[in-house]
Amino acid sequence: MRVAVLGLENGSAGRVAKELLRLLLADPLRAEEEWERELDKHDAARPLIIRVRRDEPEQQRHVLELARDDLVPEVDVSSPVLDGHNIEILVMETGAFGEGSAPTEFEDAVLVPTVEIPSESGRFTPLSTPVHKALVVADGIRGAMSIRVVPPSDGDEIATVVNLQRHEDDASSFPFTTVDVDQGSRAVAAFRQGVEHAMRYEELWSRSNLAEPLRWLKTGTLTTPDGSTKPAVRGLVRSVLRGASVGILDEEARRLSATLGTHAAGSRYAALNDELTAWAAAAHGELREQLEAAFSGRRWRKVGWWKLFWRVDDVSMLASELVALRFLPHAEKHVIYLAGRINEAASPAGTAQALYAAPVGARSGPEKPAPSGELAKWPTQIPFTRRYLLEELTPALQTAAQNLVLQTLSTSAVSTALAGLMYLSSFGAYEAGAVGALGLVWGLRRMQRKWEGSRDLWEAEAQEEGRKAIQATAKAVADVLDRSIGPPSSRDEASDDLARARKLVEEAEEALSRLR
Repeated sequence: MRVAVLGLENGSAGRVAKELLRLLLADPLRAEEEWERELDKHDAARPLIIRVRRDEPEQQRHVLELARDDLVPEVDVSSPVLDGHNIEILVMETGAFGEGSAPTEFEDAVLVPTVEIPSESGRFTPLSTPVHKALVVADGIRGAMSIRVVPPSDGDEIATVVNLQRHEDDASSFPFTTVDVDQGSRAVAAFRQGVEHAMRYEELWSRSNLAEPLRWLKTGTLTTPDGSTKPAVRGLVRSVLRGASVGILDEEARRLSATLGTHAAGSRYAALNDELTAWAAAAHGELREQLEAAFSGRRWRKVGWWKLFWRVDDVSMLASELVALRFLPHAEKHVIYLAGRINEAASPAGTAQALYAAPVGARSGPEKPAPSGELAKWPTQIPFTRRYLLEELTPALQTAAQNLVLQTLSTSAVSTALAGLMYLSSFGAYEAGAVGALGLVWGLRRMQRKWEGSRDLWEAEAQEEGRKAIQATAKAVADVLDRSIGPPSSRDEASDDLARARKLVEEAEEALSRLR
């Protein structure tokens, strides 16, 4: 499992990233080791690979070499916490991220960092180095402002850490984890002076909050008991396939634009292609703005975890209302209008009708798209996706809410009954009350964690399905435009490679879905 620790280039983040990594890997029971001193002297501007493995005989252990002919310096480290996790860590600096970066662009930059490899001529060659997980490190208030623009990640593959002096009133609502590297350094130094400083070590280590990035570093690195694929590996493959799909769509759009621009009658279709591009951009903006406004609105907050006990039956109603009113209503109307414009341009006399491919899996019926493989008079991907959200994802969210409420009530009832039995036996009221309170708190905390996870997953699925619906609609409209320009023979040869690439990506996605 390869992990990247990336320090933002804002002055001292590279040093903080090295020190953070040293504290996570160091053994407080040992004196300062050679690799710690070498890591401290290493230039943060150059990438470094650290392999975490158990101790080897001293003569076989590798020492960090900084010779010019090394591509990337490497060092072996033994860590009492991470030995056996089979981890490689790439520590390096990375550039700042700009405002408004798309999540896919940010994932590509973080999960596939570029390492500058020196050559004999003194020049540097960029080399992409994919990793399974990435930790972005910033320092101070300026670093917190720089990391603030980082888009949220759906999973645990990407984490953000800021080195700030921690206070008791630190808010847990920060979009990043705060640590205090200086406190952690003093903690390790105090313990190395003697075990009599153990209490001081625990106090300083707790204040530093370094246990949180250490927990993240260990999560998902061990082989699962059933031998299933690690979540981080699955996430990396999914990210690569998503990037390939986006690249294919971009290339199709570029080739379509080139065809429209060179065709004899391209002026009319070029205008329609510009309208299609503008529609796609507006639809993505509408999806983001409408769903963000809905998810942060008062009605959606009515299904907070602590309100589920009396609003559990309203989850389906509120989610259905959100989808019906907020899921691309204007984009659907505008694409129907654009379809009419395309039909008018393709047949000014109205003797022919431009037809669009129906979405895969659609079923015919009143006000429903045509079956898969048939054609419709306008793009039907958006209403099909909306119906999928209403009929498939929303009932699943309702079921999850009901199960969580039932489980929480059951847990509370069992703990209360156990507390009553203890009170009737030889235990006192204090012990019995503690058991009842523990069961109640544990059940409520479990309900909060699972419900917030289910709701976040539902929100992410709604956004992802909306993005897919927009892309599929644009593809269907682009296909109609493409069929209206010249004989198919002029385009088949150029699109064969993209069709093969698309088929390979689909096969890979299907194989990933079957993977344990």
